[in-house]
Amino acid sequence: MINKINYLKIQKKLEKEGFTVIKNFLPKYKCEQLVNKTLKKKIIKNDPGNFHQGAHMIYNLQNKDEDFLNLIFNNKINRICKNYFSHGAFKEDKDIYQFDSMHSRILIGEAKTQNLHIDSRVCGIDPPTHIHFFLYLTNVKKTDGPTQLVPRSHKLNRFPRNKDKIKAKKIIGSPGTLIIINSSIWHGSSKKNTFDQRIILTLSYSRWHLRQSFSVPYSLPKKFEKKLNLKQKKILGYFNYPPKDESKRLRMRGKLPTFK
Repeated sequence: MINKINYLKIQKKLEKEGFTVIKNFLPKYKCEQLVNKTLKKKIIKNDPGNFHQGAHMIYNLQNKDEDFLNLIFNNKINRICKNYFSHGAFKEDKDIYQFDSMHSRILIGEAKTQNLHIDSRVCGIDPPTHIHFFLYLTNVKKTDGPTQLVPRSHKLNRFPRNKDKIKAKKIIGSPGTLIIINSSIWHGSSKKNTFDQRIILTLSYSRWHLRQSFSVPYSLPKKFEKKLNLKQKKILGYFNYPPKDESKRLRMRGKLPTFK
């Protein structure tokens, strides 16, 4: 059974603690479906980044299956985003955020602790620039390398150090557990001592004017694009790309530019 969501409580916890957890956000059968679809995609085993060593990565899942694409438009997630990004936004602006990225991070076998890091790229920033949603698709026990984070670290004007790991709180959960974080909070996966697969789906959203991790509107397959409505296109950032110069458009927002 999916828990009833208290949006005001979620917003207050994000502001004060920098994170919150929702149990049973998705039913177990749906998580199993997403696991099966995830494992059929092309996996990157040697990610060149600084924080994914030892993990298997699958990027841009929204381009690979409609079930992942539709999760971006989930009404509960988008209501949380609207509340979250209202702080600091122009009160008359209705479209204040956009989808940023979606990927899956898979730990297979034993794995070292991931370095604590932030995903906003700016520590202690307020109003916040990004929000991340970590969805557990498999059961994650204390020994399975659960996400760990340092409460209230989103308010600190420095980046984490190795010794800060002793302050981290491990988030365990069954399939369907959703962790929501201010993207400036210190976080990372903890040490994994088991051989079970740990599969997490990550969605992130940002303020509308910020650069996406990947150019989503330019990469989405046409077979998916033709089914999108106006609201969905706005969430995906279709109207947030600047023109080539002033001869094309005088405002940052507008019709998606065609670049040559």
